[in-house]
Amino acid sequence: MQKIKSAISFGAFCLLLFSAISGFSQMTFQQGSLLEAKMYIDTMEYSWSRHTLVRNQKEMLAFQYDQEDEIAEVYLFFDGDSEITDISLASSGDYYPLDSMMMFSDYARFKVRFNQLTNSEFLKFTFGIRQDSVVEYVDMPLFPYTKTYVELYPGSEELYIGEEKVFELTSNNPENILVDNRWTEGLPINYRMTREGPKLLLHLLPNTLGDQQVEVPFTLRKPTMEAGRPKYQLKPLTYTFKIRSGRLAFLQFDAQEVTPKDDKKEAIEIQIDNNRLLRLGKTYRIEDQEESGGALIAELYTKARLNNDRVLCLLRPYSYHRKSDGYLYIKDGDDARFVSNLDITPKTTIQEIFIQREGKDWQRGTTVYPGETLNIRLEGEGLHKAAFSFPGASNLEYDSLIKNENISLFRIKVPLTINTNNIEIFNHNKSTGKNLKVDEYQRPRPFDFINLDFGDRQLVVSDIEKPVYYENTLTDLVFDFDRGKIDEGKDLFGKQYLTIKVKISNKKGNLIELYQFDEVVICPGETSPRFVHYDDKYCRSEDINLNNFLSKKTSELEEWSRIELEISHVKSKYGGDGRSKKIQIHLKRDYNFDIDVSFPAGLLILKHGSGNFGNFGGPSFAMIAQMSFYQPGRIAKYRPYKLGAGFIAIDAFNFTESNSRDVGLVVIGSLYPTSSDNKLTFPLYAGFGYLLSEQKPFFLIGPGIRVRL
Repeated sequence: MQKIKSAISFGAFCLLLFSAISGFSQMTFQQGSLLEAKMYIDTMEYSWSRHTLVRNQKEMLAFQYDQEDEIAEVYLFFDGDSEITDISLASSGDYYPLDSMMMFSDYARFKVRFNQLTNSEFLKFTFGIRQDSVVEYVDMPLFPYTKTYVELYPGSEELYIGEEKVFELTSNNPENILVDNRWTEGLPINYRMTREGPKLLLHLLPNTLGDQQVEVPFTLRKPTMEAGRPKYQLKPLTYTFKIRSGRLAFLQFDAQEVTPKDDKKEAIEIQIDNNRLLRLGKTYRIEDQEESGGALIAELYTKARLNNDRVLCLLRPYSYHRKSDGYLYIKDGDDARFVSNLDITPKTTIQEIFIQREGKDWQRGTTVYPGETLNIRLEGEGLHKAAFSFPGASNLEYDSLIKNENISLFRIKVPLTINTNNIEIFNHNKSTGKNLKVDEYQRPRPFDFINLDFGDRQLVVSDIEKPVYYENTLTDLVFDFDRGKIDEGKDLFGKQYLTIKVKISNKKGNLIELYQFDEVVICPGETSPRFVHYDDKYCRSEDINLNNFLSKKTSELEEWSRIELEISHVKSKYGGDGRSKKIQIHLKRDYNFDIDVSFPAGLLILKHGSGNFGNFGGPSFAMIAQMSFYQPGRIAKYRPYKLGAGFIAIDAFNFTESNSRDVGLVVIGSLYPTSSDNKLTFPLYAGFGYLLSEQKPFFLIGPGIRVRL
């Protein structure tokens, strides 16, 4: 849904930009290029030509809804020969698009879901209609109406003088009823309406004895429709009650709610209605039942009569009481003399704090982080009387439906640059002693802030997905930390705790050295909005050059040595979370240069001017400076041939008189078997050179013997 809204918003922006370039016009539906509009809700059809009405000198399409989130399919008709090429729907919080706008030859179609129709105001569709290079904006005002009923089902038809009675009203759409909390005056039965969460309550206070009728009018947010005209008033609710005189006089307190002092002994000054039977200078018991033996709720001491026909009293509450629990009886001894009611509730006390983050469940705790938006739930006593605030944080929303005596729910945003470690919770500008602890983020960041510096190039650790083959001499290997990348913009991660393991092996896989950095602490750089709040006592400020810690330097490693790095987060610092990355670095070479001593045997030698090869000779002795070549794509595996130059003693071990011994300079190539595991191999030699004794050039070819120890 969010992607659709974003796409429509972007489309509307592009359309607006195009309009600014190509032309702009704004008009009503009847002035625009559209011929007709039809809207289908459930099984009902509403069309502009037949269902419009005029309100505030504007034509509006009237339609009936039963649900707050009705789904509507809308058809827009236009002349097929017109030059209309595109129609777009402007985004609005009053509805959510379900289908994108579909264009046909002479009409367009789309589908939306309305949002809170009862509370939406100035509802309309705005269309951007493009013809050639001109875009005209057409408003199609909407006029929703609904059927609303309100009924009263009292459990009793008897009311008593001076006693307030509260009834719950039954309605199919209580949100559509406008509520005025004020009492009426001067009626046989005064009334007022209140709302308690989703409930609609009717309060009645009788004043006159006998059968009395109450008539309660209702005003609607969204009208009903009668004879084609909207009507904002429901038929008044009428009901007849039998009003009787109470057996006990009802005395009203001036305060509807009191809170006992901490020790529950200190008196609270309060005023109560005057009555000729109420004696001054007397202490009355207040109990929760008319019969004797009731629980003592409070004591009332009558102090003085006032000019406003009230009596000043001292109230000492000993127990809590809610009006919903029933009436309170003012007694002289065990005899009830008067009846009254008020709430005696505990002092506002926060006992538990719960936090909910996006996509998470509620968790008990007080830790918050800079820049985050979260829900706060306070649990305790007497919370309905509180006016909580969170200085230093922004209170975004307050859900009054959740607020009651034991729970208060808030939504706050902690500023990214908050400069305090605690957000105190205040009630009526007084500290409650509770606070939210502001901690710095400590989340494992991907390793994109770590670079491996080889001297002539750098690699980002998070981008390394395969072994690294390095062809030059590795003079240094440095871990370079880009601290400015840890906290980027509003995406904070905090200190990074790392473990770095280093393992070095030669080309045969033999271990050369192990080293481990147990806990490397990298703090975000100065570009972080929280930079000044990080304790840099243990933060590493310099990069890590491995040669400063290894006994064998990287420049001394032979070809095809392997450096294995394992970089991990210290998971104990992140509640068990963290990342790990393994990297292999191979010191790659394309060839190897060495001196090879071998014993070619059975060589065929063609001397210059002889015209044919000589007979197979005996073993020769060769000392060759030669190059070996590695196979590409394989680690430390040679190609099956070598190339070199040096000296060769031909038939070196023949000591007979007919020997053909001679020493020559030679350029020679050798071909070896492909298997590298054989201890005894028979390479094939071929080359050319110059005989020093005979002073002749020559060519040679033949096998040899090579023994691997």
